[in-house]
Amino acid sequence: MRILMISHMYPSPVNPTGGVFVHEQVKALRDRGHDVRVVSPKGWAPPGLRRWAAYRDVVPRDTVDGITVYYPRKVTLPGGRLGHRNADAFLLGIRTTVRRIHEEWPFDVIHAHMMVPDGWAAARIGHEMGVPVVGTAHRADVLDVPAEGPKSRMRVAEAIQTLDAVVTVSRAIGDAADAIARPRRPITVVPNGADAEVFLPRDPGEARRRIGIPEDGLVVSFVGKLVPRKGVDALIEAMGLLAAREGGAPRLVMAGIGELREPLEHRAAALGVAHHITWLGKVPHDDVGWVMSTGDVFVLPSLSEGLPTVVCEAMACGLPVVATAVDGTPEIVDDPATGLLVQPRDPVGLAAALARVLDDPALRAAMGAEALIRSGTDYTWAANARRMEAVYEAVIPA
Repeated sequence: MRILMISHMYPSPVNPTGGVFVHEQVKALRDRGHDVRVVSPKGWAPPGLRRWAAYRDVVPRDTVDGITVYYPRKVTLPGGRLGHRNADAFLLGIRTTVRRIHEEWPFDVIHAHMMVPDGWAAARIGHEMGVPVVGTAHRADVLDVPAEGPKSRMRVAEAIQTLDAVVTVSRAIGDAADAIARPRRPITVVPNGADAEVFLPRDPGEARRRIGIPEDGLVVSFVGKLVPRKGVDALIEAMGLLAAREGGAPRLVMAGIGELREPLEHRAAALGVAHHITWLGKVPHDDVGWVMSTGDVFVLPSLSEGLPTVVCEAMACGLPVVATAVDGTPEIVDDPATGLLVQPRDPVGLAAALARVLDDPALRAAMGAEALIRSGTDYTWAANARRMEAVYEAVIPA
């Protein structure tokens, strides 16, 4: 089967970790014998807007891990100023490239990630060429974008209605998509997965030596953007509460970048827990498994998630997970089998859940063992590719 993947989220020389989960899916499909190419448009902005200046050096066609990737340009403006017109700009940016690819390499199906702008544009191109189009909804495209206004909501609805098949990463996101518009066929849930070569059980002592923290003591690991949606402010507050328990606060290893880094550091200092926190900044994808493995427990205090790939990855490392019960997260964190769920914006509840896991070695071991089993069964990219294969076969004419 020849599959053309369309996604503005994809690794490039400018951002090697951008959209790495799409890249993992592409590699898994390739491993199943399919021929996959990728179209990932990159921003073009008027001269003087330095934010996108680096993308001018991205070549139109490149190879990533043996996969052919096309990087056409699309008009981009800062602050989302294009609004619902971003979908039109996306369509204009990729149409010629997609048609040219199809002339030299006739593909059987298009798979677009995100309902807008990718899915909306891909559906129109696919229908022009008579090629079926599948779209995956992740989170923001059916939760945040529709809230931007009626025209943005209309674009999402049009994508859901015109795609030949809609896939979502969780049941919660599927319900949100169904509430916006009626798709052509029932929505299929295909969870994300973890890269089995990067995320696997590792010796915590070696992991801690690698990043330069003491090998003894209890550790909580976090990987994610330091932005409001990830609920990291509640995590720092929880650390302050944990400092009052017998033995004091655990060490918190934080990997990620974002606008909240400086305020979080100031708050940690005010709470007297700054010396308990290790800030790693941006970590290469291949090293994330080592960062996770420094922890006795992984934490994700988000305010909203589609189905967090980072939890799939932590489970693949054999870690128990403490996370917030938002959107698709409860579909993967089974409380109390593989971890504990708490309410968002609740530092007291978060601290109590972390203390419960940290203070009970037998509970930690049981949760981690069960998480590892379930990860290997349901949350690998190989499993994801098998499920996607069935979706493709359903829409490709016999």
